[in-house]
Amino acid sequence: MNRDLRHLIVRREPDVRHRVAAIVDRGAIAAQPELNLHIERYARCHNDALDLVAPPIVQGGGESMKDDATLPARLQAYFHALELDRRSVLLVVGGASLLDLVGFAASMVQSAPRVVRVPTTTLAQAGPAVLPKSAINAFGTKDFLCSFRAPYAVVCDRRFVETQKTREKVFGLVQAVRAALLWDEELFGWIVSHAHRLASGERDAVAELLQQSAALHADFAAMAPNEDVYGAEGPLAFGAWSADRIELHTERRIRQGEALAVGIALDTTLGALHGTNTEGERESIHRLLERLGLRLWHDTLGNVDSEGRLLLLDGLSERSFGRSPHVPLLQGIGNGVVPHELREDVLREAITRLAHRDAHRAHAFALA
Repeated sequence: MNRDLRHLIVRREPDVRHRVAAIVDRGAIAAQPELNLHIERYARCHNDALDLVAPPIVQGGGESMKDDATLPARLQAYFHALELDRRSVLLVVGGASLLDLVGFAASMVQSAPRVVRVPTTTLAQAGPAVLPKSAINAFGTKDFLCSFRAPYAVVCDRRFVETQKTREKVFGLVQAVRAALLWDEELFGWIVSHAHRLASGERDAVAELLQQSAALHADFAAMAPNEDVYGAEGPLAFGAWSADRIELHTERRIRQGEALAVGIALDTTLGALHGTNTEGERESIHRLLERLGLRLWHDTLGNVDSEGRLLLLDGLSERSFGRSPHVPLLQGIGNGVVPHELREDVLREAITRLAHRDAHRAHAFALA
């Protein structure tokens, strides 16, 4: 009997019966086997306002799904078969990758349906679900193809993330840590003071952080002057430029949140070396990530090509508009980022420091 979803769908045209199609993440179905049945029952309960035009379809999730170049066209064929138009609603229930894929496919349609996102993971609820960017992978590059179209509505239901294992919850919360580092020093302090509760996946603490992080991302999306801020030197590339390469080099065996934690550790170490953030800030950030149970190192950081050049540098020149590679570095906690030239010698020094820290922690753990 919760009318929130109904209200969000009909709010612009309250007297119209809205045609709705639903796509659900296979992972969400695994956690809640009756989810599609619940969607159908909800539509029947609100039959005066919602017309579910077909049974919900189930689509696989995970980052590797975004590698399948045939999926957008197959989804678009489905939209066409159902005759979805700009007054229809496409309800997408799932993780960040499914939201990306469906959002991208829908945005390419001339009369694109209204996309209502229901993110089901901490990673998605912490921010990506509210952003206008939708992207898929191509040519061996993460999110190479993208579009910009804001979702019609986003519904974050805490019951979905409660089905996640504690470790999965925490991995997704790295998105929220990054949001605090970029835009809200006070929130960063709150995370530090509640790190134990968050690391254990405590319901109320996780829900509070997700709400704060989603709001920060929504404010960013509302105030972003143009699509350039989503580029290689924008705030959301902080920590992510190297995380994307770690995911690629491990064939995505590492989770996004895990890779992002390593990326944040690397960029804050680079920031300390360049003086954009202090050593004290770097240490505070690293300690927080470690208190959340995250490792700040991955062996792929030190991988080199046949000429001895760091693989992390692959493709950066192309993304830096033909000049020397630049990446966004933190300007202190809560103060956004500044693009900074990435020199290989400094990058090697940052990697060496992270390797030494990881080795020291492993030794200390072994002694304990």
